[in-house]
Amino acid sequence: MNFIIPAQKIAVSLLLSATLTTYALASEAPVRDVNEKAKKAFVRTFPNAEAINWTESKDGDTYTAYFRMYDVKTVANFDRDGQIISVIRYYGEDRLPLTVLSLLKTRYAGKNIAGVTELSKNQNEDVAYYIKLQDDAHWYTVKIIGNDMEETERLDKQQ
Repeated sequence: MNFIIPAQKIAVSLLLSATLTTYALASEAPVRDVNEKAKKAFVRTFPNAEAINWTESKDGDTYTAYFRMYDVKTVANFDRDGQIISVIRYYGEDRLPLTVLSLLKTRYAGKNIAGVTELSKNQNEDVAYYIKLQDDAHWYTVKIIGNDMEETERLDKQQ
């Protein structure tokens, strides 16, 4: 049996699966008493966060905040000392930095951006952008770090 899935459903399912994967791989449980250092660092760093949910790793070494800020779904990981380990943000084309957008549009002209996953690990590393693009025939995943761009995935759409 040959199933044809509309492009919007695929885009939504890809973004949803990325979000659910983040939740599932975290091996965490909801927590009511958030580590005070992590909580203070969170409030200082993300003062406009909304809809905040915290989890704690099973070993108690990391705390993860799931929240929205400026309509961007965000996941921030903190260690016991309140240091940010990583931040993941999910958004659309309109939030991409212009330099990244320009680089992407030059190589992938005519492709539509379905979603962006931004990964910041620490202050000493460049931000990594994982961009999901599409055209009539394919889905693409492109990773951009600094000026380096790599196509990490290309999937054929069913016609």
